[in-house]
Amino acid sequence: MARIRVHELALDLEIDVRLVLARLRELGEFVKGPTSTVEAPVAAKVRSSFGVAAATPPRRPSATRRDHVDPYIDSPSFDPTAPSLRQHGWRSAPVRAPQHPDLLANIDRVRFKYPILREHMDALRSLGSQVVYAGFSRAEGFRDCAIVHVRFSGAIEAGFGFTREVMIFYSPHDDLQGRTFEAAAREVANAGRSVTPDTFFMWSPDRRLRVKLNDWSRPSKLAIPFLVDDEDELSLITLLRDHIYTRDLFYMTTPVHGASFFGRRTLLQSLRDDVFNQRVTGVFGLRKSGKTSILMQLKDELGEDQVVTVLMDLEAFPSPPEDPSDDIVADLRRRLIDELKARRLRTQELSQLADRPTILELKYALQAVLKHLHKSGHRVLLLLDEIEYLTPADRIDIAEGDMPRVAQLLSALRSVVQESDNFTFVLSGLTSAIIEGGRLYGRPNPLFSWAKAVYVKPLEREEADDLASTVGGKMGIQIEPGALEALHQASGGHAYLYRNLSSAVVDHLPTDVFQRTMTRSSVLTELADWKSRVQGNIEEIVQHVKRYYATEAIMLELLIDSPEDFKELASAEHVAVRRLTDLGLIHQRDGDYEVSVLLELV
Repeated sequence: MARIRVHELALDLEIDVRLVLARLRELGEFVKGPTSTVEAPVAAKVRSSFGVAAATPPRRPSATRRDHVDPYIDSPSFDPTAPSLRQHGWRSAPVRAPQHPDLLANIDRVRFKYPILREHMDALRSLGSQVVYAGFSRAEGFRDCAIVHVRFSGAIEAGFGFTREVMIFYSPHDDLQGRTFEAAAREVANAGRSVTPDTFFMWSPDRRLRVKLNDWSRPSKLAIPFLVDDEDELSLITLLRDHIYTRDLFYMTTPVHGASFFGRRTLLQSLRDDVFNQRVTGVFGLRKSGKTSILMQLKDELGEDQVVTVLMDLEAFPSPPEDPSDDIVADLRRRLIDELKARRLRTQELSQLADRPTILELKYALQAVLKHLHKSGHRVLLLLDEIEYLTPADRIDIAEGDMPRVAQLLSALRSVVQESDNFTFVLSGLTSAIIEGGRLYGRPNPLFSWAKAVYVKPLEREEADDLASTVGGKMGIQIEPGALEALHQASGGHAYLYRNLSSAVVDHLPTDVFQRTMTRSSVLTELADWKSRVQGNIEEIVQHVKRYYATEAIMLELLIDSPEDFKELASAEHVAVRRLTDLGLIHQRDGDYEVSVLLELV
């Protein structure tokens, strides 16, 4: 059967292409953009979801969507009597007014406590949006606070990147406190997948509401003051523009997780399997390639599976030739106690240790705790990040150097994995030397031929497109296929550089428009200035490689200066070549080796 392009389908339906893209996502169909094609049965499903016959698409579509009706959350179905979507701007694809008697009763209860809700509902209704849930908080100390969920019109959802309901948190206090903001954030986190996880509204009679929320909000928890003008029909749109359009979710200088994390799903699933099968894994990659973000996301996701996770950054400890073992053991004990106490789990054996126990004392105490945790189905996962700081080849001989207690610590951790049913650990960093050498500081390497290595490579094109489109959607930005191609080509798919370039482009997009669009031209316009600004970051990444990979650094310089000489040495230095390839610094094309885009930027 013939395929149809998304923008052609939108033209048939006489609606904005963003509405069609949003509907395809709701139907579980992934498409990159307006020029993507869909199979005829998929197109028929889209037409049907808008109340249009599949065979003869009319020019006056209506919208019907019938969801499961919950007694407390009325079905947010689109109004099938709506006229042409194109004619009504932000009202396009309106949500049907609440009809379920339980929902109406709950709305009345909230409206009695907060009369302002009537004005808010009028403002929402004027833009095709409706309240689909109403109730009060059950959190201790906040039970006089109300929780309302809103479903925006299809046009607003498409324009501002919403795909789920959005929460409004009502507080009666005229001096709003930070703890109330945190309570609202917890309500969002506990609401489940039906609610937008990183954006919510708050209302209170506090005259400084706007100032306070601007101060307390952060990218992963954007709180918008729900202050609308009942005489200005578009004040809600202005409010959304002021907050959604002006934020930059691409700009990240620290590891991301939760609602800000995208991609790497295959690697995350593999790591999850390793945890439950007690396999020890090393996650390796260039600096700023996203390794720490992966660990943090893994910790978040495993938190729901009775896995107690301890994440340690080894960069904070002394590095060889100074022995960091005592400091690591002491900090590991403290972190284990904190994480277990937070879950009200047993800590007795660890708490009875001295503040700075020996490696064997920690091992025996941890094994005793694990036996008790096994009865309740709990596991313990240790994440050791920046592992290269234990093996600085430029400072000490990591094979025979005088640092045996580092190898002893890793031996103890391996022993705990082998002797327990509910413990494992993951290593993360730049260099894989800690698991690839047969000797480690004068002792047999306990991880050699035992731990497996995986590499965080640059983002594949499809994965990068998904990241950019999703993050851009949350800022109300539609990214054209040509822009996606330019972003990936210029950054080489390196996670940090990809986000950084996207951020530079977003910074120059207009905010006073109906539709924000990133084009190929807007990306190319920023390239020269962006390249000059990221020079320092790229040089730091390359120098980090040279510091820990002496042979690889020489091979890399040889490839840059004399590709033919590199090709002659490649077979003799196959380990170095493989590492450079795994790190995404070089690749083969038509039998010849080439440096990556990352190195071309230096």
